[in-house]
Amino acid sequence: MDERAHVNKSATGFVLILVIWITALLALFALSFASSVQSHLRLTANSVQSAKAEALADAGVELAALSLLAGPNDRRFPVDGSAHACLKDGVGVVTLRIQDSGGKVSINLANERLLQALFLGLGASRELASRYTDVIIDYRDADSNRRPNGAELPEYLEAGRALGPKNAPFDTIEELNQVLGLDPAMIALITPHVTVHSQTAGLDPRTASPELGQILSRGIEQLPARASPQTVSNSPVPSEFVNGSPQRVFLVASEGRLENGASFVRETVMELQSTRAATPIYKIWKRGTNAASDPPSGELPPC
Repeated sequence: MDERAHVNKSATGFVLILVIWITALLALFALSFASSVQSHLRLTANSVQSAKAEALADAGVELAALSLLAGPNDRRFPVDGSAHACLKDGVGVVTLRIQDSGGKVSINLANERLLQALFLGLGASRELASRYTDVIIDYRDADSNRRPNGAELPEYLEAGRALGPKNAPFDTIEELNQVLGLDPAMIALITPHVTVHSQTAGLDPRTASPELGQILSRGIEQLPARASPQTVSNSPVPSEFVNGSPQRVFLVASEGRLENGASFVRETVMELQSTRAATPIYKIWKRGTNAASDPPSGELPPC
């Protein structure tokens, strides 16, 4: 009897330990499942907020289109790239930046002096400004004649590049990274001031940013004199580079920011058609990265 009781007691103890282990495992599984559910709910909530911010930004693009279709004299928002914010039905804030492409330097149409002035104004030396200008022109022009400081197919092959210059206009700003000898740091500096969408070789002083005008004014002072760098229409753009824009192609950045801080930036390039009532043609539609560092403050007008 004693031996049988001892066996029963041992079995009972083993069962008890087994039950405790099973209970612990079940508790662990339950905790893991709850944590997984909470993570999923957070991701779902974040996705919902991101989708709302994206919809708000896209609504801002439509607002920009309506402003542009109203015509130069009746537009609600300026086209010089300045930021303007409004409140959308208590949902959040829309911040719009509309820039006429003619207010930026065209890397396809700008001449040698304009490109050099841009590089010089951003701090490049005369030697580097000349080199950067020549490699850009060699990349975009149709011939294979190497400029003094440029690069054609032999130079690309010598540098280990499988492909030479495009010998055709740039399609995107990102193609600057394919230009041999163009420093990535300088590409980052010029990117906010250049475009492939401008239809003019110069700059429209009505829509060029003051910052770009100042850069070019600094740069032209370091070039051999050809024209007096007078301003036009109270713009710092040197007169040598002034060229009216048809104001047909616009760069639009729309940021939607919700009350909880979620934000989304939509960047697009829209081209107005000859008939004002016609829907603009969207040449680019992408997610942007230039969100405002600080949300707008003060009382905002409704969108």
